[in-house]
Amino acid sequence: MPPKAGKRKQKAPPSKPRPRSLSRLDFRSPADGAWYGARVTVQRGALRVMYEEFLEELDEWYDPAALAAATSARGGGGVAAVAALRARFRVASPPLDDARCRDLRAGAPLCVSCPLDGNLLKFYDAVLESVSPAAHYRDAGGEERCGCRFMLRWAEGPRAGSREEVGVERVCCVQPTPVQDPVLDEFFDGVTKLLGDGGGGATASREIGGGVPTDAPPGFQRKFGARAE
Repeated sequence: MPPKAGKRKQKAPPSKPRPRSLSRLDFRSPADGAWYGARVTVQRGALRVMYEEFLEELDEWYDPAALAAATSARGGGGVAAVAALRARFRVASPPLDDARCRDLRAGAPLCVSCPLDGNLLKFYDAVLESVSPAAHYRDAGGEERCGCRFMLRWAEGPRAGSREEVGVERVCCVQPTPVQDPVLDEFFDGVTKLLGDGGGGATASREIGGGVPTDAPPGFQRKFGARAE
């Protein structure tokens, strides 16, 4: 299950230090389709997706041997599975700067907070349709604040296809920059090696540390199970 939070980054109680991650990305949860801030690392060949400021038990684990094995089981399914997983990552989407609202044009891809029942607030993709300009003002600290309204059409999530007008405080800007991340490259290179080895041979799996680590947490076992050698 993805994190259940009242805001995008719900702080968790202090816990043991996490492994150092080289990346800060946006990750689209496979459970609810929402986007979350996340960091990634490779541990014993497995990709660990760590939702920022959420409990460690909510981390996602992806086993290269499991992805590669799908090739032999479904005839190319592993390649599709790898592509689908890669597409769940993108460069982090920064909040819309109050002073840059007029830079937006119709058709711009956005990532917008979506209030749900139970005070949940999740982020889903939307497309900008139009901007209704309004006067900007200065807050008590002298910072420029935007009063414009943004008409959008939801592309994903529970309101997909519907239109809604929102304020600047709910809008993040999707970046066109492709993901170039050494952690993800390391992981996907390992999966490619397994695919070239015929879909997940035991020898190649051991070389990159694929399969379920012996000291993996319960969440990893639940997602993948122990793989027979």
